[in-house]
Amino acid sequence: MGVDLTRQTMARWVVKCAEACLPVWNILCDRLLDSFYVSCDETYTQVLKEPGRKAESKSWMWVRCVPTGANKIILFDYDSHRSAEVAKKLLSGFKGFLQVDGYASYNILEKDMELIRIGCNMHGRRYFEKALKIGAKSGQTLAEVALRFYKRLYDHEEELRALPPDERYKLRQEVQVPIWEEFKSWAEDNHSKVPPKSKIGEAFKYFHSEYAYLTGYLQDGRLEMDNGFAERAIRSFAIGRNNWMFADSEAGAHASAMFYSLLCTAKINNVNIYESIKHLFNEIPKAKTIEDYERLADIIMGIIPLP
Repeated sequence: MGVDLTRQTMARWVVKCAEACLPVWNILCDRLLDSFYVSCDETYTQVLKEPGRKAESKSWMWVRCVPTGANKIILFDYDSHRSAEVAKKLLSGFKGFLQVDGYASYNILEKDMELIRIGCNMHGRRYFEKALKIGAKSGQTLAEVALRFYKRLYDHEEELRALPPDERYKLRQEVQVPIWEEFKSWAEDNHSKVPPKSKIGEAFKYFHSEYAYLTGYLQDGRLEMDNGFAERAIRSFAIGRNNWMFADSEAGAHASAMFYSLLCTAKINNVNIYESIKHLFNEIPKAKTIEDYERLADIIMGIIPLP
């Protein structure tokens, strides 16, 4: 249109638009916390102007997801810390299954909250893959055996992909439980034979410490074997970060979290991203009641079609 807009002006518009979208985001957040199953992950980000912190300090973008069902949710949350208190704040009120990796900040949640923690087999397998690629030769041989166990589990999981939850649960008990028991017995026999600080030693340590969580998905046919959904969701942020590198302010980081939430939720539900955000911006100034905002959240989630 031939109008010269400064970067500062455009950035301020993005922040103000994000603030206007907050009621819709709050509804998505309430729905996520009311669900039976949430997956969670986090990745670093950088914010140049955070009170009391250096510009090069690491901050964090957390992602919370509802990974199953017809209408999924992906929410991003910026925080300057990666502590257990942040995890507790983000998941306050949640009482279902929580799928996370072995990061220590999640440990407090089991003690203080009514949730069931399950683990991520992508992380468990990754330790053995690392031992195979860069570990000692003796450790590589053991890593190959572990990865064959994981292949059997993942191959069977793929066969169950299209089945309803009750059938997945039944077949997992029949096929995967014996594989896990064999896997555990083999790991116990070999763990003491390797140096604890070797790559294969680290893999065994993770496997043993996380075993109850790694097998947690067997409790319900609706649960996934790993946290891949959250990792794929957070990858979109990581790709963007490679281009824009940092946020200038905390307000900008929160705005970024807002729009990653809305855009990723729309995309995962096969909703047209451009049209849904355009509709959101047109309708938010008219919204007066909770029902108005719920309808906008329904559109982002693909529950009702765009008008």
